[in-house]
Amino acid sequence: MEDTFGISALRTSLHYETWLDAKDCEPNALEINQLDELKELLLNEVKNWNEDELKLFFIAPVLNLIHFYTANFKPFTQRTLSITHGNVSASGKVDFMLAKGKQTPKIPYFCLHEYNPYPHRQENSRDNDPLGQLLIGMVAAQDKNGDKQPIYGSYVSGRNWFFVMLEGQHYILSNAYNAAGNELYKIFSILKKCRILVESRV
Repeated sequence: MEDTFGISALRTSLHYETWLDAKDCEPNALEINQLDELKELLLNEVKNWNEDELKLFFIAPVLNLIHFYTANFKPFTQRTLSITHGNVSASGKVDFMLAKGKQTPKIPYFCLHEYNPYPHRQENSRDNDPLGQLLIGMVAAQDKNGDKQPIYGSYVSGRNWFFVMLEGQHYILSNAYNAAGNELYKIFSILKKCRILVESRV
């Protein structure tokens, strides 16, 4: 991705810090109770689940708590984004996407890629390069939008969530947030902040 599309990593940016700070997006008491139930389920089952089970039983319920359906954008799953750069073409199927559109995503804002290393690989394995797969979708979303606004993203590897933002030719990657512990509250806050940031630009 870096060689072909000319993007490079940054450590941070003001917009990125605003996103991850997620000010005033903390879960309320009801949301904490629901997150605690999901956290316990993840802790007990993550090493047994395949990728579809992780999506269905954990990731989807967490995302549903955010209420991503709005008048201006909505969630899409398993949609393909593609980009052509010179003689090189790349495409990726995005597990979860926030985008403007009714039946098809017209203007993507957020991409999530899920990768479950269990039960056959180590949790921190780089098999299948989940960051690279996510960045394909994010670069394609940026090209499709053409508005020079940041593209938000996340990839999930087992219990670990990573947050990525693409600004211009630079991307920023967070450290891992462990969803099987109290960092799940922070994951929720970052996702909620993402919805607010997207709402402010549509």
